[in-house]
Amino acid sequence: MKNHAYSLPSVALPLAGAWLGSLVTEIMPYALVCTAMVLTDCLSAIMLRRRLKRRGKIAAASLSSHRFGHVVTTLIKIHTLLVLSYMIDTVIVCDIMSEGLTRISAALVCFWQALSILENEATASDARWARIARRILVDKTGRHLGIDLGELNDRQQR
Repeated sequence: MKNHAYSLPSVALPLAGAWLGSLVTEIMPYALVCTAMVLTDCLSAIMLRRRLKRRGKIAAASLSSHRFGHVVTTLIKIHTLLVLSYMIDTVIVCDIMSEGLTRISAALVCFWQALSILENEATASDARWARIARRILVDKTGRHLGIDLGELNDRQQR
């Protein structure tokens, strides 16, 4: 007669993997949209750096490993937010709002990334809409040049 004793890891790990897999499939549409927005923001930042390079304000316009690491970290944080908001929806809130928190979280991430894309496109652009948008949005030239624009404006006013 065979002994059918199972160890805890041999049972717990497949169950944990199945549970994580079910979470991933549920948040996949939201994660794909958020990932597309982050990658679009990354592309618009690269295009901004190229515009700044053409104007002679920066030396390099390529994507560095440090900047790519920042993109990966942002994606990890966003996907963690989506998983946690889905878990709150299913475990705590249950049937009150079906995936409401997950949708709200994804919408806020998309809004945040859309604002960042608009900031990138408005910075270092001479278009009329960009001049209007710069009154409302953040000018990212200082971040890409590595200087404080407040100091630069103070020096110009003197």
